[in-house]
Amino acid sequence: MSRPRPRGGPERPDLLARLQKAIPLLVVYFALAALYAWQASQRPVPTIFTDESEMAQLSRAIAHTGEAARRGVPYGLASLVAYFVAPVWWLGTTAAQYSAAKLLLVLTMTATVFPAYGLARLVVSPWYALAAAGGATAVPALAYSPILVEEPLAYPLATLALLLIARSLVRPDWRRVLAAAVVSAAAAATRTQLAVLFAVLALGLLWIAWQSERSRRWRSTWSTWDRAGAVALLFGAVLGFSAVMGHASLAWRNTTGFYRERIFDHGISAIGALAIGIGILPLVAGIAALSRPKGEAPDPRTRAFVTTTTASLACFVWYAGIKGAYLSTVFATLVVERNVIYLAPLLFAATALAVERGVGRWWAVAVAAIFTVYVVAATPLELNNYPYYEAHGLAIAAFANRVWGWPESWIRVAFVTACVVAVVVVIAFRRLRRGSTAFRVVAVAAGVVVVTWGLTAEVYASSGERRLSDQIAGNLPRPLDWVDRKTGGASTVVLGQQITDPTNIQETEFFNTSITKMWSLDGTAIQVGGPILTPDLAASDGTLYPAPGTKFALALNGVELRAPVVARNRGVVLYRVDGGPLRLRSAVTGIASDGWITGTSQEPNVARATYTRYDVSQDGPGFAVVQLSRIGWCPRPSKRTTGKVVVRIGPVRVGPDKQPAIARVTARRTFVVHDCTTAPAAIMRPPKVPWRMEIALAPTFSPHAVDPTKSDRRQLGAVVSKIGFQPLFGGAP
Repeated sequence: MSRPRPRGGPERPDLLARLQKAIPLLVVYFALAALYAWQASQRPVPTIFTDESEMAQLSRAIAHTGEAARRGVPYGLASLVAYFVAPVWWLGTTAAQYSAAKLLLVLTMTATVFPAYGLARLVVSPWYALAAAGGATAVPALAYSPILVEEPLAYPLATLALLLIARSLVRPDWRRVLAAAVVSAAAAATRTQLAVLFAVLALGLLWIAWQSERSRRWRSTWSTWDRAGAVALLFGAVLGFSAVMGHASLAWRNTTGFYRERIFDHGISAIGALAIGIGILPLVAGIAALSRPKGEAPDPRTRAFVTTTTASLACFVWYAGIKGAYLSTVFATLVVERNVIYLAPLLFAATALAVERGVGRWWAVAVAAIFTVYVVAATPLELNNYPYYEAHGLAIAAFANRVWGWPESWIRVAFVTACVVAVVVVIAFRRLRRGSTAFRVVAVAAGVVVVTWGLTAEVYASSGERRLSDQIAGNLPRPLDWVDRKTGGASTVVLGQQITDPTNIQETEFFNTSITKMWSLDGTAIQVGGPILTPDLAASDGTLYPAPGTKFALALNGVELRAPVVARNRGVVLYRVDGGPLRLRSAVTGIASDGWITGTSQEPNVARATYTRYDVSQDGPGFAVVQLSRIGWCPRPSKRTTGKVVVRIGPVRVGPDKQPAIARVTARRTFVVHDCTTAPAAIMRPPKVPWRMEIALAPTFSPHAVDPTKSDRRQLGAVVSKIGFQPLFGGAP
């Protein structure tokens, strides 16, 4: 009599075998995750503003209210990352929350190794797929993993979407297509650029349908006029699609309409930076592998993978070209590799296909070689920008320049040489007998070099982000959450002026959740990121409107309030206002944090600043004083200039724009300030009522224009050495 088999018995060996097979993949995941988590732990503060501050505000609002908002203002539908990260803000201190957010994002982005493995398994055996997945996760793009932006979630979601798209093309049915569409939608909800995944899916389905047996039979009946009509229809469809996109997207309309030549350049530089960052070989071998050898038997999985990769290359590079061209017209000329990093898993899988099952035809090798050499040679290396957030692939060039001391010309020669070596390796893959000792040596050596190259670029890119983070952290008030500690978490408004470098304010807001509003006297709080407010002057005694309704106010950059002082920290003062209106004691405008008064974009040749003293109740005998200096600017004699200064003073009034103005001029002084010197102080008798002093200096100068080695491109007037009220019997202004 046979004994009954234990429940679940047949499945256990199967499950154990699967777990054993998964061990190498898990080892790769945890090894890379450990490296990236350590890198994240070395990054003390955020550096990418306003992106990270906005993401933190949105996800915090979701965690505490269920709805996305910025400083209490509803935002609408936020990126999926904000919802994904939201639970970390339920933890203890802000420092613990930030650490948890970084770790969560690192583990998520490193998880790209799993869909990348599945993508490669469509066309290669497990060990080759493991190598491809590891390569795709050991690339410079992983330097984004601890940053509070979209990429840490977008990268694995895009890879999963590409896997499902490829699977849906193997044997199309509505379930597979729906699954690919759903994940593509999730990716697009994470980063809107990834809406191009729908284009990849659509192009793939159209191509599979075009190549089907039914379509072939139908096309065999076409006449010459039918073919001409099909071409005309295709041309019309392209024009119609472009028109629809132009209506929906300003970037598309402007770039395709007026800057078409820039699209090509920016697309080329984006894919070139990606090639440089991932070791060049994956681009050569990956493109060459897309044209399969003549003797290879047709395979639906290979066909689906090749179709997906080809469509993705076209769509992502085209998008990068559009994005880069648009940014060049409204912001800056950038190398937008960040928009094509999603091609890396496909290129590594295609490289594995080339190694295991053969490189494509000779013409494909030639095309891949020419294309790679061209894009690598044409890509700007941005050696002066490190870390270069938009293109971490260029970190390997910065490494050669900064660590090895190579000039740009050497680096370019080295990259072109690497392209030639990569082509030779691809030819070796094609000529050597697979399975031979020579083939294995070449394959292993190439794999080690590519992974080492990619990891070196990632580590150096991450090191640059860490150094920047350390530098910023060193300039911040300590402890980082000092406002929360002093307020007990009660609501706080920031009030400042001339916020030209908002980094410290953004960092303070990030680590202090009690800061709920961002105001400025001159509108420059917009540099911190919206929403902001510029309050009106309600009365000449310094009362501002509206009242912020907060319990505390944080004043900076020369703004003083009539309210009890709670704490001072590195020139920033925390006041207790108990929900009432803000009342200014005194305020300056137009003076940057480094003391310079500068021209504006509307009036670059004149530098203006003001000092307004609203509370004169405690003032005894004294004078209004202002002193300007250019002692820190001393070019060679032939380049020196003189600034002419006009200072006016008078009682303050509320102007028609609800901002302070001089009611009538009671005194006026003119003097000059020379380069390399400090001008004598201008002293005037102030009114006995609230008063205002206005300073105008012309002409200004640009340090960069005078000396191109200087990076400061501002139109500078002079440094304000002293400004305010000087008591007659001692004391400071």
